[in-house]
Amino acid sequence: MEWDQHISFETNAYFKDRAPVLFFLLSNGGKIVETNQYAQTITGRHLIGENIQDLMVDFNDTFHLPTLINDPSKEHLLNISTASGLPQSFYFSFKKVMGKIVMFGRLDTEELENMRKELVSLNQELNNIMRELHKTNAQLKRLNEEKNRFLGMAAHDLRKPIGLIISYSEFLIEEAKNLLDADQISFLNTINVSCVFMKHLVDDFLDVSAIEAGRFELDLQPAFIHEILANSLQLNKLQADKKGIDLQVNSDESLPRTIIDAPKLEQAITNLVTNAIEHASPGSLVSISLSCDQRFMNFSVKDEGPGMAPEEMDKLFKPFEKTSAKKTAGEKSTGLGMLITRKIIEAHGGTIWIDSRVGKGTTAYFKIPVPKG
Repeated sequence: MEWDQHISFETNAYFKDRAPVLFFLLSNGGKIVETNQYAQTITGRHLIGENIQDLMVDFNDTFHLPTLINDPSKEHLLNISTASGLPQSFYFSFKKVMGKIVMFGRLDTEELENMRKELVSLNQELNNIMRELHKTNAQLKRLNEEKNRFLGMAAHDLRKPIGLIISYSEFLIEEAKNLLDADQISFLNTINVSCVFMKHLVDDFLDVSAIEAGRFELDLQPAFIHEILANSLQLNKLQADKKGIDLQVNSDESLPRTIIDAPKLEQAITNLVTNAIEHASPGSLVSISLSCDQRFMNFSVKDEGPGMAPEEMDKLFKPFEKTSAKKTAGEKSTGLGMLITRKIIEAHGGTIWIDSRVGKGTTAYFKIPVPKG
């Protein structure tokens, strides 16, 4: 490249301000006296007064200014530090001009072309992956819909015969208890307890099927909250009595009537109280609180069970997940109750959360807005 001995950096506005090339005017000692706008932009630095050595990223220890200016016709592939923090390669030429050193750098077009080809290839590969992902997601969606449909039909068909077995076993236990010996009564109790568990399991499957299918809807009607709690406690009292657990209830019976889905909210409260009783130590206390302020209905249930570590908390609302906290009487669980409970609370516009400490017990809270009925 021929260099004009009378090149003027002050008058060449195009190269100074617009050209995508690097211009440096250096002192003999390597200090930057003048540079163009592109150099300042790509480096993110003012540059004037800096030593050019500090700008270079010298991987091979080859940047020696006196040596580089000996052959002005030769280009040197060097790297400079950029504003992004990553080095960028340029082909540099050096020339002595009017007692100064002119340093000119052009982009490594071969490297840019390779990068362009690599980006095009990666983009095509990404597009192929995205197409496959969309296809796989569509297949998974169809399979999930079929699973939910099968689960819903199977659970619905099982509900009636299970209900009949529960009713007949209860009838036999009550009406034929004087005709049967202890072993036979025990067998009937086992049948009844197992069927009740199966009914809960079927009900949970139906709820989860409805949730995943997007058909989990509320039937909102005016109801008294304290009555819902009383119904729930009636279902749980027998289990608490068997374990010698004292249910301490703090409920304001003057709470207003609100617009809610009473059966589903009762299901949520029952799930939480049952869970607390199952994890509570025999002879301990389960504390239940229900109150209202101007905006929310607030509920909490606290047990004195084993508690759980913070890292296990996210398992509580996942289907079929289990924590290290064991139920104190070996009670069975479907692993779906907390997931369904959260869905019920959130469907009411509320929030649910858990506070638990190992060895101290667990407290479940929820709050839902309460429009007046």
